[in-house]
Amino acid sequence: MRGARKTALVTIIFVSLGGVLFAYGQGPKQVAGADTSLAKEERERLLAIGKKLFVERCAKCHDERGDKPLGSGPPLSERKLSDGEIARSVSGRFKDAPDEQKRAVALYVRSFMKGK
Repeated sequence: MRGARKTALVTIIFVSLGGVLFAYGQGPKQVAGADTSLAKEERERLLAIGKKLFVERCAKCHDERGDKPLGSGPPLSERKLSDGEIARSVSGRFKDAPDEQKRAVALYVRSFMKGK
């Protein structure tokens, strides 16, 4: 009986860990790469939404175009972040926002980063 409990516990741990890793890996992909396949009008619409939201919620610390240094690190506009890194950051700050807004902010951030 003791071996069966141990096996069940190990199985539960691995299944739980796998579920967490799967969910973590799926979230940012919905926002990342926001600018790869958009029509010009749609891209411009999302950029306008993203800029508005970024100015409202992020510009106080990052400046309107990410030019403000944070602490001793480089400004956001000079960082070379992957789409996934941008998506994770946006998803955290805008966790209750609709996916379209997250996508718009990620697209706007990508638009002013020098390491695009």
